[in-house]
Amino acid sequence: MRKSPLIACLLVGAMAAAAPAVAKTTLNKSHQVCEDAAKAQQPAPKTVRADKDKTRSTDATVTVTLKIKNADDTSSVVKCTVDRATSAPTLAPAS
Repeated sequence: MRKSPLIACLLVGAMAAAAPAVAKTTLNKSHQVCEDAAKAQQPAPKTVRADKDKTRSTDATVTVTLKIKNADDTSSVVKCTVDRATSAPTLAPAS
């Protein structure tokens, strides 16, 4: 009995079943998407940093807290929510 075709079929089936999970936006990509969205704001901030300790994730979204230093040296905190299916960021003031 040849086991290699059976193993190959099982591997292909496992990869096909795992494909939807791989398609979701990762935490690292969510951090990058949020930082890029914040840097694109006008006026452009001096620095943007993601607070990785305050990042929250669900199956549908990732919520990232960003610490922003503006051009006039004022600081602010912004919440960025990323849709994991589309990688679309939404920025809102942190409450």
